[in-house]
Amino acid sequence: MLGERPAQRSLFDADHMYLDLVGEDTFYGFLAVHGRAIFRDEDYAGLYSPDWGRPSVPPSMLAMALLLQSKDRTVDDEAKARADFDLRWKVALGVPADARPFAKSTLQKFRAQLVLKDQMRAVFLRSLEYARQAGYLDERDLRVVLDTTYILGQGAVKDTYNLLADCVQVLLRALAKTAGKPLPRYARAHG
Repeated sequence: MLGERPAQRSLFDADHMYLDLVGEDTFYGFLAVHGRAIFRDEDYAGLYSPDWGRPSVPPSMLAMALLLQSKDRTVDDEAKARADFDLRWKVALGVPADARPFAKSTLQKFRAQLVLKDQMRAVFLRSLEYARQAGYLDERDLRVVLDTTYILGQGAVKDTYNLLADCVQVLLRALAKTAGKPLPRYARAHG
């Protein structure tokens, strides 16, 4: 079921309280001021069942989070952390300062829907084009938003950074075993 942002805004949302601190002329300020007009929940209604299920995280917020993620060049874990704790992201998303607006898997599933459903991708790309014409995105940002790892099915697919970290751990274990030393001691000696 489509979750929508309430029409009545709260005085305690970060964009009302901290927009001056973050700066209206920044990318975050641009999204705080124009984000709700660029990304509208009703444009994404085709992703959701009209009459059953619990309301989703508002897709307009997830679309803006993907844009922030692309602009700040963060992986999904970092995007989740920034949405939870970074005041600039909270201002851009228009959420209360103490909110934790979405789960990492929710962001990944939303991105997967945009990748898999042409009409939804078209709505999202129109919004991105508006932001690009306003001078807040370049062509690289437009490509990266939809060119990241996403979830298909029930298991999470690891992003590049996590895969590289796993490979480094496997390599270190193998080298420590070959040298006949415990991993922590080998890593300290060769770190």
